[in-house]
Amino acid sequence: MAASKPMMRLFANRDRYLKAYETFIVYSAKYEHQDTWTKTVLLDKIVPHLPNLDQDNELRVLGVGSGSGEVEFPFLTALLKKYPIITNRVVEPDKDQIIKYKALVQSKGHELQGVKFDWRQQTLEQYSDTDGVGTKFHLISAIHSLYHVEDVDSSLMYLYDLLEPGGIMISILLSDLCGMWKFWSRTSDLCKRGLLRCISSHDMLSSFDRHDIPYVLSRHTSEMEITKCFDETSEDGDLLLDFCLQVSEFKKTESATKYKEVIEHMASSECSKKDGSKILMSNDWEAVIVTKPSN
Repeated sequence: MAASKPMMRLFANRDRYLKAYETFIVYSAKYEHQDTWTKTVLLDKIVPHLPNLDQDNELRVLGVGSGSGEVEFPFLTALLKKYPIITNRVVEPDKDQIIKYKALVQSKGHELQGVKFDWRQQTLEQYSDTDGVGTKFHLISAIHSLYHVEDVDSSLMYLYDLLEPGGIMISILLSDLCGMWKFWSRTSDLCKRGLLRCISSHDMLSSFDRHDIPYVLSRHTSEMEITKCFDETSEDGDLLLDFCLQVSEFKKTESATKYKEVIEHMASSECSKKDGSKILMSNDWEAVIVTKPSN
């Protein structure tokens, strides 16, 4: 298990990233948690406060790092109950994710009547360079995507500038109080090497506080089963570990000593807990909801 090649950020190895992300989805039940949040917070606390539009006016929605669309789909179906005409601009850098999103739209088109999609295969930085602040939006969502931006503060302020007066922005990141974050914080050498972006909801809150932008914070608990990470023969375990560290093929590229140190920390009570034969790590997240003042 001695290091055989330089370590690579997981996000830079697209095939490995997608496999690790899909494995994370399975062991964390992410979409189920997100769907519950949509049915409670989005419907009750966000949709009623979006601007009232004339029947013939479109609601403009921007999704940042939209992925394959599973998270945005329930957003859109919820919004259609109030807004019959929606333009949804999808900013997603990965071609394969956009292909999956388009397939989802095609398979569930009957539930999305009234939604027009505008596909942009770009990072947020690329989108900013090409579009600037030309189009304003009534709703902007950045759901677990700001880990990949170059600068959280400038990205949030850019998105804020893209809001229409009365528009709402939803940003979701990992809580710095959960086990996953505590696991990250002890692997700070990976952060220093630029492999792991140690970003949490605290960074979002600090940014809005610095700019005197008021917000509403919504906290949500979530857990991921990490039992497989302790089975050295498990491919799922390797993929989960890679996702947690955001490093591609960590076990193959790091020394046996470092691997053992990381696994022992992952098993510590600071990061995880035992539940019968399972080992669980909390990956609680926080949604920051910002409403731009109306003129």
